[in-house]
Amino acid sequence: MMKAFPVKIGLEVHGYLDTREKLFCMCSARSAEVTDDRGQATGVNDRICPICTGTPGSKPMGVNAEAVRKMVEIALVLGSKINGEVVWQRKHYSWADLPKGYQTTISGAHAKVNAEGGKFRGINITEMHLEEDPAQWNPDTGKVNYNRSGLPLIEIVTEPEFSSSEQVVSWLKDLVLSLSYIKAVRKNAGIKVDVNVSTYGERVEMKNLNSLEKIRKAIDYEVARQLEIVERAEYREQRAEELLLRETRMFDENMGKTIKMRSKEGAADYRFIPEPDLPVLKISKTMVSEVRAGLPEMPSVKLDRLLKRYKVSPEDARILTRNLELVEFFEELTKSDDRGQRTDDRVRRMLPWVTVELLRVLNYNRKTLEDEDVDIRAEHLAELIGAVWEGKITKLKGKQIMNDFVPVSFSIAGGKDIGMIGDEAVLNLCRQVVSENGKVVDEYRGGKVASLNYLIGEVMRLSERRADYKETTEMLKKIIGGEE
Repeated sequence: MMKAFPVKIGLEVHGYLDTREKLFCMCSARSAEVTDDRGQATGVNDRICPICTGTPGSKPMGVNAEAVRKMVEIALVLGSKINGEVVWQRKHYSWADLPKGYQTTISGAHAKVNAEGGKFRGINITEMHLEEDPAQWNPDTGKVNYNRSGLPLIEIVTEPEFSSSEQVVSWLKDLVLSLSYIKAVRKNAGIKVDVNVSTYGERVEMKNLNSLEKIRKAIDYEVARQLEIVERAEYREQRAEELLLRETRMFDENMGKTIKMRSKEGAADYRFIPEPDLPVLKISKTMVSEVRAGLPEMPSVKLDRLLKRYKVSPEDARILTRNLELVEFFEELTKSDDRGQRTDDRVRRMLPWVTVELLRVLNYNRKTLEDEDVDIRAEHLAELIGAVWEGKITKLKGKQIMNDFVPVSFSIAGGKDIGMIGDEAVLNLCRQVVSENGKVVDEYRGGKVASLNYLIGEVMRLSERRADYKETTEMLKKIIGGEE
């Protein structure tokens, strides 16, 4: 019977830092990854200069200070120790996407990295460092797009403390969410993850996994592949370590399996040397203190307060904490109501207007609260919710008004023709709809319940959603039934 071997999984997480410019030049970083509806790059070699294309004789500019600050923010979130002085290194390798023949990085066999140690969601962090991204090579066409060359990357390396793909995926979701709170990593660029898996002997690295589903499938396959090798070795009385070699593999999503790319390089293979064209990167304690003071609360803190203080359900709490702007908007909203109700009463009344209606309107317009052209104020929504709650306007009218809150909200005070109409007006509209829709009325009388919804909708349309829904329903039933 095969022995049970512990599964050890470590991650190398790469994220594009959300900066305006590239790491060592002034070329735009934010437009370098723009794609069309098919995911194809819309810009090719239109955000480049001699520095990021590796033109002979060009020299790097001083490091992008914005990227350094983002790195410090991430290190503080992870609880890592930040090194005050580090030296840039040249990491040499030959590949079509590397115009200079080396990558500029703060890593290497004997290099001091930007930050060491720390822990996130129970997993220890080995180190993290800054580096530049290579270009984008298309192996099918042989063409190279240099727009991506020189983009600032952060690499986070964990200890091999994961034991399953489910644990890895859950951890990565929490990491991406936390980094989104500090706006450190670009949302539209995603992350790239190298996964190291070992079950017995040498570890195997799987490169450039760029989706959570692909990461899950690759880990599950690789664990199964290695255990099968160990089992086969035991059956043949061979040494498993002779079959499980240190190597780099890629995951073929179509085949659902990992394929060997090359034997794993060691640090010596990259011929690391200090970068002579860049000065020592110094990070002062003053800067670290300033960055720490500006950090927002992390999702776990927000989630805990939503559950305990606001008595929000776990599902609604997860919806709110997925986005920093959304959860902060909700907390501001609950404070904007001056009617004196208890906190849980206010939350119960306001919550669906945020988790359902606000998200509906934003998603329809393909906007988010953090977009520069969006200005939705909590006091305006609180005023609208209060008017609905007090019966001044109908819920449907409130939803209609909210459709116009994007991109800029407004006060409904003094608005014309938005209040609820009286009973007599509702009754007259119901009579009109019944008289003009005889066929639909006959269908309802014949047992087609859905026909009543059409009649209700007509009353709402004619009243511009100012008729009370419940009152309209009852009046229509009475008129059709001959009770009125």
